[in-house]
Amino acid sequence: MEIRLAQEQHLIEVIYIIRECAQQLMEKGVRHWHNTQSDYTEISKDIANKYVYLVSLKKVPIGTITLKPDDSDAKKTYIDRLAIFPHFQRRGYAKALIDFALTEASKKGSTAVRGTIPNNDKSLCQLLEEKGFKNLGAIGECRDEMVKILFEKKLE
Repeated sequence: MEIRLAQEQHLIEVIYIIRECAQQLMEKGVRHWHNTQSDYTEISKDIANKYVYLVSLKKVPIGTITLKPDDSDAKKTYIDRLAIFPHFQRRGYAKALIDFALTEASKKGSTAVRGTIPNNDKSLCQLLEEKGFKNLGAIGECRDEMVKILFEKKLE
């Protein structure tokens, strides 16, 4: 397994992984990522800012994660768009990406790592709690009328 910064030429691969995961979540009844032009634009901008990473097996991308400064506190790192291609889920890759996020945030001097997830994504809630993240509660309705839960882990 290799984790590396995504480059501009990886944009389609990142979007494909995210859309496959979004489709899987919708089939499970979890409404999550939007498949809109704004996603394309935002992801492209995040790649240019060196926030997006790809996880690959034998040079084939199987997952992605975005790590960027939190909008409310630049000393905190925000995890966004954590996605593992469905065929490769339940094999420890999401855990590895979270560990990677914690290490990278620590290297950059972040005081904490945080992220939001849909309140009905039970498996991700459980994974974050296993990794020492604290559930800080619901943060209200988002643009798609979905309540999200804020998780945070303080770094030492």
